[in-house]
Amino acid sequence: MKIKTKYWELLLAIKNSYKVLDPKTAQLLITTDYQVEKSQDVKLPENGLALLFFHPNHDTTYPFYYIIYSDLLPKKLKKILALYLDYILVNHDSELPFACAHLAQTIDGKIATNSGKSKWIGNEENLIHAHRVRALVDAILVGGNTFRIDKPRLDVRLVKGENPVKIILANSVLELQNLSEGKTYLCSTNELEYDHLPEKTEVINLQSTNGFIHSKDLLKALKDRGIHSILIEGGCKTLRKFIEEGTLSRIEFHTAPMLFGSGKNGIELEEINELSEAFYLKNPQYYKFGNAIMTVSNL
Repeated sequence: MKIKTKYWELLLAIKNSYKVLDPKTAQLLITTDYQVEKSQDVKLPENGLALLFFHPNHDTTYPFYYIIYSDLLPKKLKKILALYLDYILVNHDSELPFACAHLAQTIDGKIATNSGKSKWIGNEENLIHAHRVRALVDAILVGGNTFRIDKPRLDVRLVKGENPVKIILANSVLELQNLSEGKTYLCSTNELEYDHLPEKTEVINLQSTNGFIHSKDLLKALKDRGIHSILIEGGCKTLRKFIEEGTLSRIEFHTAPMLFGSGKNGIELEEINELSEAFYLKNPQYYKFGNAIMTVSNL
């Protein structure tokens, strides 16, 4: 999905405005000249394209925010807001941060060959989209094996915006010489000792359950450090923990028009015997990204 520059800058403006907004007392107004303003209006004013309301006493029975749209709002922009606003307008008073995941996979659910080759399953539009999501969330999370093997830069070099905080889960010492600049949390169940930590890097030690960090404990620790939204980009074991422990809020599948027939699965969960044991996607939405389809859904 391609986005006009003014629409992307609007999303960044919404993010910056929401950071300083008290959603219990005010709304956000998108004006006809694509500016974002704090508002006390309860109806859409004449100079408004959209008015964003929030539920102060949010619970899981209804969304945290809702929108009144003007008939003047371009259809493409409405589609863009529907896709990206959930990464921005998260409830800062919730117990846990909003956690989402993004996978680029083949039609048969493979994210890499058995030898580990995965570039490029996702197309260029998907890569740009992933960088957009990085720019809209507070932090990006990967497991230690993903960091060691893929050596991801975890930045937003393909789009305008701020780099997210980096979170790496690893129970052994990592090679950090290629770590990009910016705030980084190294989360572990072991008392790891580094000879030298890059600037703005902090080690978080958490208790383990059978050698693994419980995702809820991890999210609480990150919430205490001001992280309200997290994008999980791998690996398979990390994603499995979040799904099975019920802490993943949203998932995206970028499905490329190719078949491997073998290879590494993007998601591997405990074996089930009945269809009733499956994890069902809630209200999935579908978007065309070049020659691929992306499925976006809450869990």
